[in-house]
Amino acid sequence: MDYKEYKEVYDKLLTEKGLKAIEEEVGEKEKVLKQINDFIGQYPTLIPKDKDPNTPITHLSIKEIYKRLLQTLINIIQDISELISQRHYIGQTTFRRRMFEVFTKRDRRLYVGLLLVFLSFMLYFIDSAA
Repeated sequence: MDYKEYKEVYDKLLTEKGLKAIEEEVGEKEKVLKQINDFIGQYPTLIPKDKDPNTPITHLSIKEIYKRLLQTLINIIQDISELISQRHYIGQTTFRRRMFEVFTKRDRRLYVGLLLVFLSFMLYFIDSAA
């Protein structure tokens, strides 16, 4: 079975009507269980690299890194806006600590570093041109 057939079986299993149709179609519960187990066994290999958060950066393309960088920047902006809205209710040291945590979360460190390198190159060329 290919991915589409597994996906169809999985989608049918999500509905009770589809489950009854599969049982009538296949006839035996063992075959249905075998199809489910086959699908689950192959599913981790079917996740694309850009959707798997555990993919090392060395296995990603420039386009995938760019997408993740933009998503990380969006998440940082959202976290900062939430933090600023809570600023009046928390102390100054707590605010600074949380602001630091926004930029240094485990999954963001690499992308914040890439952004800082990019900004430093931009500032270098602007400074040298002036």
